[in-house]
Amino acid sequence: MEKEFFGKLPFHLNQGERIVGKVKPIWRGYYQRMVVRGLLIGVIYAVVFGWTAPSFTTIPGVGVFFGILAITALICLIIAKIGYGKFQVWLTNQRIVSSGGFIGFHTESMPLENIVDVVMNRGVIDRILRISSIMAVPMGGAMSYGKRSSFSTVGFIPALHPDDAVKLQKRIFDLRNAKKKADRIAVM
Repeated sequence: MEKEFFGKLPFHLNQGERIVGKVKPIWRGYYQRMVVRGLLIGVIYAVVFGWTAPSFTTIPGVGVFFGILAITALICLIIAKIGYGKFQVWLTNQRIVSSGGFIGFHTESMPLENIVDVVMNRGVIDRILRISSIMAVPMGGAMSYGKRSSFSTVGFIPALHPDDAVKLQKRIFDLRNAKKKADRIAVM
């Protein structure tokens, strides 16, 4: 790895820690996933708003419905563009580090020894878009899809090619097992 790259990391490496991988979602899948999710929410808002409007069955009512959908799609595209630019996941020999944000920026990490499972997710939207997401589940419970948002949290990596998701899942397990083995040897 280049020295210049390490200078631009949004976190500090611990003693003996090294970066072993960098993960970025497929941009097309990331955008599509955000827009489809936003459109589903937009449809719910448009239907609720449209049914409360007396002219929903008229031409202006249908225009309001599609107008809400168009605005929702545009907002989701903007959020996806900004969010994708800030979203990054690094795998080190000690932890998983995730950075992202929309208006602000945050960096979080999860020690490898705390990972009890790496779950592959292919929900309805993921299946339609032919992508997969993975989520590293920490010790002590299941992790939701995001504290602040659905596109940035430690251990959650959306919009991966299904084959890459399987390889990444195995890599995280291998790193975790190597870390636990190294810790056991250090204690002895």
